[in-house]
Amino acid sequence: MADQEIVLDVRDLRVDYLGERGAVHAVDGVSFAIHAGEIFGLAGESGSGKSTVALAILRLLGAPAVIRGGQVLYQGTDILELDDRHLRHLRWREISMVFQSAMNALNPVMKISAQISDAIRRHERVSRHEAHARTRDLLRSVGIDPARAAAYPHELSGGMRQRVVIAIALALKPSLIIMDEPTTALDVVVQREIMDEIKALQRNLGFAILFITHDMSLLVELSDRIAIMYAGELVEAAPAARMYRQPAHPYTRGLMGSFPALTGANVRLTGIAGSPPDLRQPPSGCRFHDRCPHAMPICIDTSPWPIDRGAGQTVRCHLYDAGIGAADAGIPR
Repeated sequence: MADQEIVLDVRDLRVDYLGERGAVHAVDGVSFAIHAGEIFGLAGESGSGKSTVALAILRLLGAPAVIRGGQVLYQGTDILELDDRHLRHLRWREISMVFQSAMNALNPVMKISAQISDAIRRHERVSRHEAHARTRDLLRSVGIDPARAAAYPHELSGGMRQRVVIAIALALKPSLIIMDEPTTALDVVVQREIMDEIKALQRNLGFAILFITHDMSLLVELSDRIAIMYAGELVEAAPAARMYRQPAHPYTRGLMGSFPALTGANVRLTGIAGSPPDLRQPPSGCRFHDRCPHAMPICIDTSPWPIDRGAGQTVRCHLYDAGIGAADAGIPR
C-alpha cells in the first residue's frame, strides 16, 4: 500500500463551529492519507468529528463552521485553496460523496432517470439520449433493473434508493468516493448486499473510498485501513486486520467491544463508560483520560503524540511512551 499513489492527503485539518457560548473544536489536527484503489475506514462515536472531516474535504461546510487550518491535498492540489470554478470541477468529477441519510437525499418529485442524468449533464456536454443511456448502465451496475429509471423515489425500497444514490456518486467515474454512514438506516440483510456491491464496484472500477461509520465490525470486514477518531482527534490508525487483532488505544478496544461481530461466536458486549467531552473546552492531556480504565497521571496533564508501533499502526496513547504501562495494563505491545 505504501508504494501506491496517494489520492487524498489530509494534513493537520482543523474545523470549528462558532457559537454564542464559544467555538466547538470539532476537528483538531487530523491527518491521514488515502491511496489509490483502497478502502479507508474512519470510525468513532457520534460527535467525534467524522462527518465534519468528510464535509470539510469537499468544502461543503456552511456557517457556523469555519475551517481554521490544515491542508486537503487531492493529487497534490490543496482543495482548501481552490476557487469556486475549480472546486465545482473537482466535485463529483474527481471526488463524489454519498451523504448521511442518503435515502432521503433524492428529490421526491423527480424521476430517478432525471436525477442521475442531471448529475451527468451538469458536468459533461452530452445529449439527453446519451445521459439516459449512461443512467440505465449505472442502474444496472448497482443491481437495479434499468426499467426502474422511470420510477419516483417513493416507489423504490430503502435499499434501492440507497443504490440509486451510489449510482449518482459513480456517474462521472471519480477517483475517490466519500461514503458517510451509507447503510445506517438499512436492515442487516440489505446492508450486507450493499456492502458486497460496493466492494465489487470498487474492485472493478478501481476508485478509492473513504468510508465513515461508527460500526467497527462493518469496517473491519470492508476496509483496507482504519482510522479512529475521538473528540475531534485521530487517536489510532492501522491496517484493518491488525486493528482487529491488536487494537492499541483503550478507546479503540472499547469500540471493538461495543459492537457484535457479523460472523463468528457470540461474545459479551462491554461498551464504554461515560460520555465524550465538551469540545468548547476540551480537557487537558489525553481527551479520553476520564473514561479510560488505564489512565495515568501523565494522561491528565500531557497530550500524547502519535507513536509508531510498526506494521502501519500509529497510536496516540501514553501507555506506549517508552514502554510505560502497556504491559501492566494488559494491552498487547
